[in-house]
Amino acid sequence: MATKGQSISNTKTGEKIIWVQTAKDSNGEKLVFDFSVAPKGKLPVVHFHPNQTETFELKSGVFHLKIGKEIKHLKAGEKITIDKGVPHQWWNPSDSQTAEMLVTFEPALNTETFLEQFFGLGNDNKTKANGTPAFLQIMAMANEYEIYVAGPPLPIQKVMGIILGALARIMGYKKFYKQYSQS
Repeated sequence: MATKGQSISNTKTGEKIIWVQTAKDSNGEKLVFDFSVAPKGKLPVVHFHPNQTETFELKSGVFHLKIGKEIKHLKAGEKITIDKGVPHQWWNPSDSQTAEMLVTFEPALNTETFLEQFFGLGNDNKTKANGTPAFLQIMAMANEYEIYVAGPPLPIQKVMGIILGALARIMGYKKFYKQYSQS
């Protein structure tokens, strides 16, 4: 379980999180964390959160976000909120400077557990070189954490998550690995 002040890192994507306010701390209203992205670090997939907003407030460095079809360039002191259901992807374009920011998800849902799971899979080399889990791993987790890839319509992805998620679990993929989280 995420605890205020605790940190987790993902060596594949160049991310580090320090929990500032967990779902438990806020009665589920929000999840807040300090977020560092190493030079050239990036999230490998365009994704969306159908039931959450996500706010990035850049403290230092530069940070790029693809939101829908538009690319935004954040500098220190700037803030942007991504609305529910809007596809997005992010990266640190710098060759030398870490991007530091405060990230807020509202409501919290179970995003902290997803991040623990995703980071754990990446660190244990259970993802591709760019940090993307195998397709069946994504299907096993999709409906549990309400984070979806951009592309197929949401109802189709939910059905895929049910059918292919069941197949994935039969094949040994899990939606939750105890070694990565205590929740």
